[in-house]
Amino acid sequence: MTKQVLPESALLMLHWQNSVADPNGIWGRSLYPQIKKNNSIANAQKALRAARERRMLTIFVNIGWRAGFPELPDNQFYPLLQGAKDENKGIIGTWDVDVIDALKPIGSELIVINFGSDSFEGTDLDKILRVNNVGNIYVSGQCIEHVVETTVKRATNMGYNATIIKDAMSGFTDSNYDAMLDILPLYCKVTTADEFAGRVNLATYSAAQPSQYVSNLSAPRFSQVLRQR
Repeated sequence: MTKQVLPESALLMLHWQNSVADPNGIWGRSLYPQIKKNNSIANAQKALRAARERRMLTIFVNIGWRAGFPELPDNQFYPLLQGAKDENKGIIGTWDVDVIDALKPIGSELIVINFGSDSFEGTDLDKILRVNNVGNIYVSGQCIEHVVETTVKRATNMGYNATIIKDAMSGFTDSNYDAMLDILPLYCKVTTADEFAGRVNLATYSAAQPSQYVSNLSAPRFSQVLRQR
C-alpha cells in the first residue's frame, strides 16, 4: 500500500496578533519596524484573500496564557517570553491576543491558542487539520525565527508538506530572516504571496516538484558541514 500525504491544503496565520504585529505590542515594539519594511501585512492580506476566495481552510494561531501564566514554569529560562511575564502581557481575552485589525478572522475561521513557539504543542491544531483531510500547509506569520520555524519543522516531522510564504513574514533582524531562508528550505518549500495567490490549484502539492526557492545551504552541503564538525 502506498502511503501518501493527505490531499487538502490549509493556510496557517501564525501570531498575527497585537502583541506581536502592532507597534505597541510587547514584541511588536521591536518587530514592527521589520514588518513595515518588508510589507509583510499587505502580503499576508494578499495571501489571506486568495485563500478565502478558494475557500481554503484558514486557521489563526495566537500565543497567549491564562492569568498568572500557569502554562509557564516560574523558573524556566525562556528570554523571549520573559518580557510578557514581567509586564503581565499576552493574557487570553485581552487586546494582546487579538488578531490585528488588518487580518481579522471572518466567518468560521478558527483561532488556536498556543503557549510558545510551537503551534502544535499543547493545542488541537493537528486534530483540526487531519479531520479536514489536510496534509499540505501554507504558512504566514510573525516571526520567522520563532513560531514559523518551530511550527514548520514540527509539521514536517509529523508528516505534513509545508510551504512558507516568505514575504508574508519577518524576522527581528534582517540577518535572522536571511538565516531562516537558508535553513527552512531543508524542511519546506518557499513561495511568495503573489505566487500563492496565482496558483490555479493550491490543493495540489507534488513532492517531486523542485522548490522554487533554492537555499544557499543545500541539504548535501549541510550534511557536509555536519561531518566536518
